[in-house]
Amino acid sequence: MWVSEQASRKDARVRIGLRGRFVAFVSAIVIAFGVVLTALAVQVQNDRLRHELDERGKLLTTVVATHVTDSLALLDIRQLRQLINETLGQENVLDAVVFDEDGRVLTDGTVENPSRHLLIDEAARQHVAVSDALLVEFSGDVITVTKPVHLGGQILGGVRLRYSRAGLAEDQAVLARKTALVGVVFAILGVLAAALLTEAVTRPLKEVIEATRAISEGKQPPHLQVRTADEVGELAAAFNEMTRRLRETTVSRDYVDRVLETMGECLVVTRRNGTIARANNAACGLAGASEEELIGRHCSELFRAPKGYSSLLHALNPEGSAHGLETELLASSGEEIPVVVTVAAMDETSGRSKRYVIVAADISERLRTERQKEEFITMIHHEVRTPLTAVRGAIGLLDGGVAGDLGERGRELVANALRNSKRMERLVNDILVSRKLDFGHLTFHLQEMELMTLVDQAIEATSSYGDQHEVRFDLDETAPGARVEVDPDRFIQVLTNVLSNAVRFSSAGDVVKVKVNRHNDCLRVAVTDSGPGIPEKFRDQVFEPFARADEADWRNRSGTGLGMSISKAIIEELGGAISFDTEVGGGTTFHVDIPEFDRLRESHVD
Repeated sequence: MWVSEQASRKDARVRIGLRGRFVAFVSAIVIAFGVVLTALAVQVQNDRLRHELDERGKLLTTVVATHVTDSLALLDIRQLRQLINETLGQENVLDAVVFDEDGRVLTDGTVENPSRHLLIDEAARQHVAVSDALLVEFSGDVITVTKPVHLGGQILGGVRLRYSRAGLAEDQAVLARKTALVGVVFAILGVLAAALLTEAVTRPLKEVIEATRAISEGKQPPHLQVRTADEVGELAAAFNEMTRRLRETTVSRDYVDRVLETMGECLVVTRRNGTIARANNAACGLAGASEEELIGRHCSELFRAPKGYSSLLHALNPEGSAHGLETELLASSGEEIPVVVTVAAMDETSGRSKRYVIVAADISERLRTERQKEEFITMIHHEVRTPLTAVRGAIGLLDGGVAGDLGERGRELVANALRNSKRMERLVNDILVSRKLDFGHLTFHLQEMELMTLVDQAIEATSSYGDQHEVRFDLDETAPGARVEVDPDRFIQVLTNVLSNAVRFSSAGDVVKVKVNRHNDCLRVAVTDSGPGIPEKFRDQVFEPFARADEADWRNRSGTGLGMSISKAIIEELGGAISFDTEVGGGTTFHVDIPEFDRLRESHVD
């Protein structure tokens, strides 16, 4: 709860900070724009006022000069004083004088006329002597304008006015106050605009934050409205998509949890240190304890260490997993239940420490079945095979005429009994060989031999079976001198299984073709029959033990169902392979591949 409150306050600070920065940013832009605009307006206004004031002084001086021309020509001092006196009454005029052609002041507009006979400055005198244009001089806030007075080409003198810009400063002060007022208005408008814009931008963000907080608290998040097509709208749409997928994921997790609770295998999750964090119903049932009783216990208290390891977790390979470990589950009742265990490490995610998943399956029934199989095989070996050998020997003696002439009916019965006894003997031998292959107990005595010798022996061993079915063998391709390293008896067993299988599915008068050649880096023995072919739905089961097809032809011709399974296991133990090509109605070819001895030796040398 404390963490949630801290996170909430942190989110609030982030949101307030964002709004404050956004308001300040937008306000600064609006105020800066207003200040720049106002400054430009003030500059333009100041320039306009200054220009108007300067032009006004020039105009006034020109007008005065025009009026005093006649009086100056007549040297009518009284009239000149009156004109200048009126000029002094004009706004912003500081003083005004009329001077003669020598630059001496004639009148300054006053009765006392203290400036009479004073000389104006040298620059003004020189200007009057050479030009009748205005002379404008600036000194601080004072403008001095001198206007020469000429009449008929004769220099009479001139008029000089000193004009004050003090009024301009007052106008500028008024303008500054107005400008400040405008700036304040701009600032207020900028803050209002920023606040409105910020609210429009941060409102969706606030909704996202509130929805995110709802998710963190385990609540159902609301669906956000996508009001705009900009980045904020894209954010809302992306959040809605995220929550939709999150809901799907949450549903999936609940589903997985239910599956784990109802699965038949035991599931135990441990922490990095091996203490149990979770156990499903199967694990609790097998251990005879509730999940609460198991949580917190070390997994070594529940599972015995596999043979060769100090603990179950120490049996993991470098990739962090272990498969097919046989050990015992220690039930609370004291019973040791045999189990096969798979362990896998879960990667660290979301700040959680690494955990281990242990899946255990009870193999008590499997071990019991295997013991029963062993007992069955032992019984077959001792209680069936030995008496069967004796029975077959006795029948063979009868078939050989030891008991005298049995008559036609008796000979048929003896021949039939002999065939069945041989078939039973093959079945018993196949079962024993298959069992030995399953447990890896079948011994191989490898020898280097010529392949053709082994093929000839296999054909010879199967020829009597072929004669019974009126089927003959045709060896039309050979590989003279080719040598292999095999167990001769087991390799011949593979070839006789394949040859007898070809005979079994051939019709009377057919020929089973045998070819020996090199294929890739191996020697290949190919046996081809003209039988019905292997049904498509049965092709994946050809090498499985006790596999039989449902077709009538196959039911009538199938053998014990172990021959091809045994052949595949033996040839693979010898480093070879067995495969087939078939076509329904077009016969079947079985390929027996075995590495050539010389090439095998070369590869070992390399």
